[in-house]
Parts: sequence; structure tokens; C-alpha cells
Amino acid sequence: MLYQEPKKERSAYWDNIKGILILFVVFAHTLYQLQNQFSAVDQTVDYIYMFHMPAFVFVSGYFGKGEKACSFESLIKLLFLYFVFNSLVGFLYGFTSLLQPMYSYWYLIALFVWRLTAHYLARFQKILLILFAVALFSGFYPSIDNNFGASRILCFYPCYMMGYLLSREKSEALRKQAYRERAPFGAAALVIAAAFAVIAYQVFAYSDYALLMYPYDGQLDAFGRIFLYIIAFSAIYALRCLSPNRPLPLLTQIGRNSLWIYVIHRPLTLTLSDYLAELPCPVILLAAAVSAIGICYLFGNDQIAGYLNIFLAQGVGIFTGDNKKINAAKLAALAVSVGFIVSVVLNAYSGFSFGAGTETGNEAPGSSRENVESDVIYPILADSQKEQFDQAFRITFAGDLILLEDQVKRGYKDSAYDFSDVFEYAKPYIASADLAIGVFEGPMAGEAAGYSSSNYGDGKELYLNFPDAFATAVKEAGFDLVTTANNHLLDRGEAGALRTIDILDEVGLPHTGSYQSQEDKQQNRVKLIECQGVKMAVLSYTYGCNSIDNGELIDGRYSYLTSVISGTSGSQFEQLKQAVIADFQAAKALSPDLIVVLPHVGTQFLNDADAEQKVWFEIFKENGADIILGDHPHVVEPVTMEEYNGRMVYTAYCPGNFANIYRENQGDTSMLTEVYVDRNTKQVIGGSIVPLYTCASADGNYRAIPIYNIMNDAELRKKLTTDDIARAANANVVFGHKMDITSVTERYFFNENGFLRSKAPGLAFTENMKTGTLYQAMDQAEKICFIGDSVTEGTKNGGCPWYEPIEALFPQKEISRYAKGGCTVSYMIENVGAIPQADLYVIALGTNDVRYRNESTCAMTPEAYIGALNELKNKLLSASPKAKFVFIAPWYSTDGDPYCGMTYAEKTAMNEAYSAALEQSCAAQGEGFINANTYIRTALSTAPDRDYLLDHIHPNQSKGVTLYAEAVLLN
Repeated sequence: MLYQEPKKERSAYWDNIKGILILFVVFAHTLYQLQNQFSAVDQTVDYIYMFHMPAFVFVSGYFGKGEKACSFESLIKLLFLYFVFNSLVGFLYGFTSLLQPMYSYWYLIALFVWRLTAHYLARFQKILLILFAVALFSGFYPSIDNNFGASRILCFYPCYMMGYLLSREKSEALRKQAYRERAPFGAAALVIAAAFAVIAYQVFAYSDYALLMYPYDGQLDAFGRIFLYIIAFSAIYALRCLSPNRPLPLLTQIGRNSLWIYVIHRPLTLTLSDYLAELPCPVILLAAAVSAIGICYLFGNDQIAGYLNIFLAQGVGIFTGDNKKINAAKLAALAVSVGFIVSVVLNAYSGFSFGAGTETGNEAPGSSRENVESDVIYPILADSQKEQFDQAFRITFAGDLILLEDQVKRGYKDSAYDFSDVFEYAKPYIASADLAIGVFEGPMAGEAAGYSSSNYGDGKELYLNFPDAFATAVKEAGFDLVTTANNHLLDRGEAGALRTIDILDEVGLPHTGSYQSQEDKQQNRVKLIECQGVKMAVLSYTYGCNSIDNGELIDGRYSYLTSVISGTSGSQFEQLKQAVIADFQAAKALSPDLIVVLPHVGTQFLNDADAEQKVWFEIFKENGADIILGDHPHVVEPVTMEEYNGRMVYTAYCPGNFANIYRENQGDTSMLTEVYVDRNTKQVIGGSIVPLYTCASADGNYRAIPIYNIMNDAELRKKLTTDDIARAANANVVFGHKMDITSVTERYFFNENGFLRSKAPGLAFTENMKTGTLYQAMDQAEKICFIGDSVTEGTKNGGCPWYEPIEALFPQKEISRYAKGGCTVSYMIENVGAIPQADLYVIALGTNDVRYRNESTCAMTPEAYIGALNELKNKLLSASPKAKFVFIAPWYSTDGDPYCGMTYAEKTAMNEAYSAALEQSCAAQGEGFINANTYIRTALSTAPDRDYLLDHIHPNQSKGVTLYAEAVLLN
């Protein structure tokens, strides 16, 4: 039998706790959309998210044990609130899925699940331990996501159960304890929570998704989640000890009515965020705090809450059968419900998906829309820019040059060590650089000291030591400079570190970062390099060395050996900062053209910069760094270019290990990062990256292979497996989007404005193409405009349209386009004024009219389709009376199209009907007509779709657009 809650006066104590928490909720949500504006705002939100929701869930669990909380009426109230408010916010901000809660409304579904199940689960012994285990392990399963808030329901369930299992007696004992007795314990718990929060924030660099309990990005995230629980439960205990046991003005009232504040506040905070976005950071924080208090008072006062309670009671009556009298509140609730259903039906026919993975506001990852704002259209790398880069001074940086145990052993051949094959495929990129820099991450202490002892993650103690032959291989690969400042410098002791310098000198490989004496460090800590007229001062640092206290490296026995950067605050940090400032002053005294910094710092296997990197890189930039080439995290991290105090600064946080045999967390993908410096101005003008993938043959060593080679070197592909290619396809191009391997280019160029897309490869032009409809029409026109949907826009492939390979055939023509992903003919009619004037219009529309079947936007019959195209044509002629037209039949799309409600056979038949109608119309009016679908379908029938397509319809940037261009020219 459920616990029967005794009737008694409401406790101000618990209302005060809820009042504190709801203030934090509203405050954090007001700031949520502004996190990218200021780091202080970002950190404020992150620290609040570490405890506020677990604490709220704990309180809900405490009050969820009574029969009233589990009653049918109580559960229906939660569903009704979700139904109404999730729908209203969906109307305002773009409803996308039945399964995905909008913003904060996941909590209503969670409460429903917890109240329905907790009294059954509580009967099991060690249920808390089981729930914690489930919460931790669920993060390893990406499928447990935001569908009905599943990830948060599971991961916050331990907090709910802890509240549920807290007995009334224990709670009352603490509440009734004198405040002066419990307050010190609360203060201590608060300090503990704060200390753990600061440590965890630095170590795990929590993303918003991690704080929202989404699936892990890496294995170490599980430990980060454990820390979150420690922080949350310390904060909960602090709140219980510090909460006053008497009514307080405002606070007690808003705690009493916190439910209404919770369900209503989110749209208001979203609107406020727009107004606050342009304000200074202190003003934003102050305004958000004042707004939070105002919102809580507005919807948390008893009078407003009373009206809302009436609305809820009458609305629930729709489902419970109570109060059959029709009134305004019930009609309003019913109207929202009907609107919800109508919206769902309309959206279903508009190409929305009701499955997993949709984006719900700003708090859930992913999107199931076919064409969303996240589809980036990149600018093309102009020929003049490419020429400027080609003529520039190029610095190539390779990241960590490291040998783990198996790499050392695989390098032993014919009674000697040879590591030349490690660089076999990347050597052309390294050797062709004007200056190639690498990180020599490990000592050469000699064979007697024992070579590298682990492969990382194999349970062995990891100590690195490289055969001397590795230095020779690095030199012969084309490296001009290596830094030895790294955490493995002393893996084989002081003698090993010093011997490393001797061996590098013997093979003639210039180096920096470690020194043989204090005098050597003083003279050479700034490495001056003059190469082809470019004068560079190079500074190297490491965050520390394994098993060595930083004090020994800073002021102690090893202070001469290397230079240290560490921490983000405190006296030691200030000491190191002053030493770095002195290094920069010494560098500037040499009057270099550029200052290059090589810092070995960061969190391992984190794909973004951590707080320590950000702080120190900012110090470098403040003091004059032009190029910062970081390493150590062993995975790819962002590369940026920005104008800083009047100069262009290039920052690479980490390119990953050069050839890493550790495969977890994308460890086997990395890159060469390249910096372009104008030879005349000596200023950084751009950069590029060369994506790499590490693999080994059965009897060979691990090699770093440019992914471009993987896709284009026929001999190399014979040596690789499909698994190799699939793993290589996981590589990121560090611009925030995954690189599609079928569209890979040799280099990815960028400047201060971001990524610059290379043009699609040309096609094999034949004489037959000259007789085709499109070629003839383009040959006779001067100004040509392509009109179309996502295939013409270049959706999903960075903005590469299907016709780009054709442009090279007409270099003197003025070619433009007007295209929009997901559009139908009606969209073009409505936006005809924005279409550029031209002598020739090439129109490829109708695919989405067939696929989406939405009466409000689609031409639902072949006749309506032709009528709409003629209307578009006539409007275009009113602006360009002499224009000619070529119409392309609606593009072919494969089976498995998730945005079409018809069967494949139905869709294909309708596509053919629309195409036939278009062909007949063009023949009657003397307009050009092309149906490329037979050619495309034939090519796809004998090759994997992925060779040409990114999904069910969009061509990739390499073979795909070439196929589409050929198909059009040959028809």
C-alpha cells in the first residue's frame, strides 16, 4: 500500500527550497541562449546546471511518495500540461516531433514516469545502486536520447529515488533542528559542492549536452557524470541545511506555485534573450537576475496561480469526465488540443519526421528536417585566393610524433629499426612545406633503458622511449623543426631527456623545448628561425611531465630542462604567466616577422579546447603570438583564424597524433594543419588542413594516410579494407561538421571568414555533350541563372550545385543561381522578385512537389505542376522578355526516402507522370526539356549509392555532381 500522507499545514521549509531552485531555473534559462556571448555567462549557466535540476528532481521525489501524487487525476494533470504547453511552444518555435519534448517540458513526462513507477521500484533492495548503474551505462548508448526525454528520465531517476526514499522522520528531524546547528553543515556541503564543481569543470570541460545528460561523446564522460552526481547531492544537502524553516516574503510564495512558473517561463526567457544579446556581460547577468525575479513573482503569486489552477482543473475534466459543464477555460484547452492535432497532421505532410533525433528548441541535439539552417553553404575558394595561397610561405604542423609499444616493435626489420613507412603517404605534404614542424613526444634514452612499454589503455604502465632511428625517419620525412616540450620528456629520467637532445643534434634535426643547462635555456628558449626571408621566433611549453611535481620543473631540480605553463589561477599560475611574458619580450627583442608558440597542453581525447588551453592561448595572443600550434589531446581540435589587435592570429588547438594506433574517441584520425604567410607583408593570410587516417597492414607499421589518397589512389585502396574506409569517414574537418569522405578534397582551405570550398572536379567532356539541349542553350546565352531546390543549392555538400562541373565549360558566361533546399514551385513564384535576370533560365523544380504532398505548398497533380511552372515562367518573362528556358524533370530519388509518405513505386510513378507532363508542355511551347533520371538511375544500379549520393537524393561533391552534370549534358 502506498504511503498515506497525513493532512497538515504546508511546510514553508520545502517551499523555500523550491523557491530558490525555481529562481535558479528561470535565471539560467534566461542566459541559456547567450552562452556564446561571454565566457562568464557560459560558466554561470554551466555551474547552475550542475545542481539545479537534480535538486528539483530530489524534491519532487520526496513529495512523490503519497497516494495523491500517484493518483489518476495527478498523472492526467501532468500529461495535460505537457499536451497543452508543449504544443503552444511548438507553435511559437517550430514543432518538429511528437516524441521530442520542447525545451523544459521533458520534466512533465519525467514526473509522469517517475510517479508511475517509483513505488514499485522502491521495493527492491539496492535500487539506488541499480539506478545509478543504469544512469551511468545509458550514456554509452546513443539511441537513448531525447525521445520522450528518455536520457534525462533515466539519469535523473537516482535523484528522484533518493528523495522518494528519504523518510518523513529523517526529513523532519533535520528541518526542526535549530538553524544555527544545521547551517554550518550546510555551508560545508556547499563548499564541497563548489570545490567539486570547479575541479570537474576544469577536468571534464562539460558541454551543455553532458549537463543535460545526453549520450556520452567519449568514455571519460562517464566519470564526468559521476562528478555531477557528487556535486548535486552535496548541493542538495546544503539546501536542506540552509533553507529557513519559516515563511519568507516572495520566496515561499513562488516555491508554493513553482509548477506554473516552470511551465510558463520558457517562452519569456527566450524572448528576453533576444533583447539582452547586445548588452555587456555585467548588464546581461544583472538583467537576467532581475527578470528571473520578475517572472517568478508574476506567475508565482497566489492570485495568478489560482486562476491557472482553475484552468488546469477544468481542462483535466476533458479527460476525467468530471465537470461536464462547458466553460471558457475548457474551450481554450480543447482549442489548443485540436490545434495540436491539426498541426501534427499538417507537419506530417510537410516533410517532418515524428521519429528520433529531432531538434527541440535549443536544448536537444540533431534535427530530422531535410533542410535546416545548419546546412552550411560555404563560399568557393576563388582562383585568385588559391593562387595567393600557392605562392605563400607554408608552415606545416603535424602534431604528436609518437611511438607506442607496437609501433616500436613493428619498426624492427632485418636486425634494425626503420620507421620510414610511418611517413610513406604523408611525406609529400611534409617535405613540400617551406617549414615543417612536429612534436617529438618522447625521449631517446637508448635501448638499455627499455623502449615504449604500452599501447595506451592496455593496462600496462605507459613509459615512452624511441629508438634513435625514429629521429632519422622524422628528419628524412621532411621535418625542419621539432619541439621536445611534452609530458613524456622525463619518462626515462633526466639522462634520457638529455640524450634526446644529443641524438637530434647528431641527425641534424633542429629542435626546441628542452635544454641541457640553465644557460642553454636562457640563450635558446627563444628559437630564432630564418627561412626564405621569413624570420620567426619560436617558443615551446608543456603543462608538465609525468610523475614529476611541477614545482621541480618550475623552481627545482629540473627547472633548466623545459618551460612550463599550467593552471588558470593562483600564485603559481601568476608566476608562470610572468615568465611567459618575459619570453615574449625576449622574442620581440629579436625583431621577428612572426612569433610562433608550440604549447603542449589540453585534455586528452576532448574534441574542444579546455579552460586551461583557452586561458593560456589568450595570454599568448595578448603578448604578440601570431601562430599558435598546440598539441597533446591526441584528437583533432578546432583551428581558427581571427583578427587580434590589428594582426591576423592563427590558432590550432590540436591536430591529433600524427600516427596514433589508439582507435577510441577517433584517435586514429588526425590532420596536418598548414599556415599560409604572405612573403611580402609577412602576415598570416590563411590556412588549410589535410585530414589523415592511421592504419597498418598485417605486417607493416602504422601509417598516417591522407584521406584524399584513400579515395583517389587506386593502388592504396587495394591495401585497405572497407572497415578502414568506414573509420576514415568519421574524420572531422574541425569546422563543426563531419567531412563526407565521398566529397573529400586534398586540402581544406580557410581564412578569417571560415572554410572555403574547393570547386567540384571537372567532367570528361565529349563531343556528344555539345549537341545536348543544355550545352546548346548555354552556348547561345550570356547571362544564365539556375533555379532549383536543394540539389541546385548544394544542400548537404557545403553548397556545391549539380551544375558546377559544367561552369568550367563556359568561363566567359555570367552564371548565377537562385535555389532553396526543400522548396516547391510555389516558393519560387512567391520569391520571383529575388531571382536574378538572365538570358537563359535552367529550372529544376518539382521533386519536392512530388515527395511532400502538402496541399498548401505542393502542386498536387501533373496539371497543377505545369500550371505553376508556366506561372513562374510568365513572371520571369515580365522582367526578362527575351529569356529562354530549359526545364529539367524532377530529380530521381532512391528508395528509403524518409520524407515521402508514399511507397517507392508510388513516388516513382508520380515522378514519371510529372516528367511526362513537363516534356509535353515544353514540346508544345518550344522550350528545352531534359530528363536526366534514366542516366542517373542506370549509374546507381551498378554502383553503391554512396559512391554518388549523400543520402536518398543529394549528390556528393566529387562523383555525384559530376554524374548529375553528365546526365544533363547527355540528354
